[in-house]
Amino acid sequence: MALSLQDLLGQKEFWIFLFVLGWVLLNWPLIELASGYVIMGTPAILVYVAMIWLFFILALYLFDWGNFD
Repeated sequence: MALSLQDLLGQKEFWIFLFVLGWVLLNWPLIELASGYVIMGTPAILVYVAMIWLFFILALYLFDWGNFD
């Protein structure tokens, strides 16, 4: 039996997984790894946090977009 995207989004465990993943990626030790680095003149911490936020905003948009049925 194939698991569809709609079934996946309805599971509480999936949303808990996304929350924990966001918590881990935005936790201080991982953010501190980018300390002192510069990417194209921008502090790497800012680039890292912006990329994580963008990933989660896009993921939530795509998940919400599938719920318009």
